[in-house]
Amino acid sequence: MTKREGNRFLVAAAFLAGLVVMLAIPAAAQSPLEQVERLTRMGRTEEARAELSEWWEGDRSRASRRDLQRGLWLRGRLTVDPVQAELDFQRLAVLYPSGDFTADAILRLAQAAWAMGDEEAARRHLETLERDYPRSEALEQGRAWMADPGPLPAAEQRARQPSAVTPRTPAPTPPAEATERRATAQGGSYSVQLGAFAELERARTLYDSVGAEGVEARIVQVEGSNFTHVRVGSFAQRASAVELLDELTRMGISAALVRDERPERPIGND
Repeated sequence: MTKREGNRFLVAAAFLAGLVVMLAIPAAAQSPLEQVERLTRMGRTEEARAELSEWWEGDRSRASRRDLQRGLWLRGRLTVDPVQAELDFQRLAVLYPSGDFTADAILRLAQAAWAMGDEEAARRHLETLERDYPRSEALEQGRAWMADPGPLPAAEQRARQPSAVTPRTPAPTPPAEATERRATAQGGSYSVQLGAFAELERARTLYDSVGAEGVEARIVQVEGSNFTHVRVGSFAQRASAVELLDELTRMGISAALVRDERPERPIGND
């Protein structure tokens, strides 16, 4: 064997040895959430839901901040319960306003509102995308969708119904429904309160503390109260506020549910 042939043999042997080593190393195991996304892309949604449910019950308490957001996003997409989906997308918007999945969640909220016949809420969510996420792909998708969203489902259903005798005067609105409508118009009467203080500085300290955890709170004064309040979220539905309260509690943040229709006056944190 010539010297050149010997060198070629050594090079080939080294390559084969390296290849054997590479084949012997097992591929990195997928994380549970990556597995959920893989199953979703394959159309195996039932398996994806089962995998996500197992992660939610077992690993969520030890999950990173990003994985918590990812888990909410996946659950909102995979659930067959529209109320649960709306709650998960709202929690992304309120708890993780700068998260990677939040703009997409707000777009889903807009589309869900339209599907429920609530054009005002749909446009309000798109305005949030315009204001807070001007460079997001979700905003571009929202603009394209809103250019031709089709008729409001509720209006379409009314058009299909047989006409009835129109009453001379509108039926009186039940008190509970009237209250709910007022709450929606005012931005919601249920909030999660983190604290109420006689000194503004204490409110600002709490505001900064939860802000470091990614919680988008607000400092407000309430008509008729001598205290400065630190609150998160504003909901017409009590269940939505309870979901947020539970999430904050799991984060170790002390909070309480409050129902308050009194006007709020924002206090700057300068």
